[in-house]
Parts: sequence; structure tokens; C-alpha cells
Amino acid sequence: MSSPSVTIGGLQWLDYALAGPRRTMAMVTEQKRRYLDPDARAVAYYAPLLAGFRRAVSSPDRSTVLDRVVAKAAQGRELSKPVAYRSASDGFLRLLPRGATGVPVAQAAWRDGDLSIVLRHMLGLRLRDDTKFLVAPYCKKPELSQEVADVLLHLMDALIPEILPGATAVVYDTRHARRYKLGARTNRRSLDALVRSMASGYVRHWHLAA
Repeated sequence: MSSPSVTIGGLQWLDYALAGPRRTMAMVTEQKRRYLDPDARAVAYYAPLLAGFRRAVSSPDRSTVLDRVVAKAAQGRELSKPVAYRSASDGFLRLLPRGATGVPVAQAAWRDGDLSIVLRHMLGLRLRDDTKFLVAPYCKKPELSQEVADVLLHLMDALIPEILPGATAVVYDTRHARRYKLGARTNRRSLDALVRSMASGYVRHWHLAA
């Protein structure tokens, strides 16, 4: 079996689902540029914050951990960065269930045709009642909807046996402090067909991108 020719991350996949038809081509072109340019990939805008989330869920003083991440962002040249980090950090702390602790997670990829979507930056949480959550923290300003979140939740749900067995998939929209799960009445078959159709579309856009 040949390897997929296009590989992206799960949070980038969420960007694609959110983009809409008018912005899709420009967004995929930018993602391709970053993927092919090692220097552009080296420092992702939200990478320090996502790393801070991982440390915070295992810390007894989560606020202090994230305050340090925000303070470090304020030392850089990007004036918008500490504002974005503070907004996402505050939302993240509001979304964390009381008494939850961090648990290790594996990394896995969902594949369809020529596309591989690698679920990076996922967080594992164990709640007081021993329930486990597999969390994808989304940090960008555009607000998610249930319909958009479902596109990533579907992949997370399919890969839970590899990433964190027995967990429930959750997307955190940290900038708006909103939590999304797959609904009990979600038509999984229709959602799978939608996601696979989107995957084919992404690959077409990728190959058309300059």
C-alpha cells in the first residue's frame, strides 16, 4: 500500500472545515507553504500555548503555568500574541472539569486515499469519576460550531482505541470557552461520508495550490 501524499494535523483539518468555500483555496495554499518550508513549520504561532496546556493539565497550579506562557509571549514582537494567548488560556481553564488530571496520550493518524490527518496536540484528561476525555484544544479567534467540530470529533472518535482507549472525544473552543462532543443522535454514517468527501476535496486543493 502506498503512503498518503498529503499529511496535515488535526487542528489544521479543523481550520479547513471552518474556512468555507471562499477561503478554502487560500488557506490550503498557506498550509502547503508552511508544510514544505522547514523554517515556517519550526515555530507555529500557538505551539508554546499548546505545550503549556499539556503541562497545565498535570500541574496543581494550572493558572501559574499558563500565566508564564502568556508572559513569555508578551516578550516577543507580535503584539497580538499575548492577547490571544490570554483569551485562550482563560477559556481553557474555564472548560477544564474540576478535579481532572492529565493522562498520557498516543499519536495516531486517520487516512483516506492520499490524505493523512495526524492528531497532534491532543490532551488526555481523567475526571474524578474515572471518565476519560480526549481533548482537542482549538485556539484561534473564529468561533466553532457543532457542525464544524463534528468533522474533527469524527476522526478523534475513530482513533480513540489507539490514542486513549475508553475516552470520549471533546473539542475545546478555548477562545469562546465552548465544549463540543458528538451528539447521541449524530448520524455517524452520513458524517463519515461527509468527512471522506472533504478529504478528497482537500487533496484536490493541495495539488492545485501554487
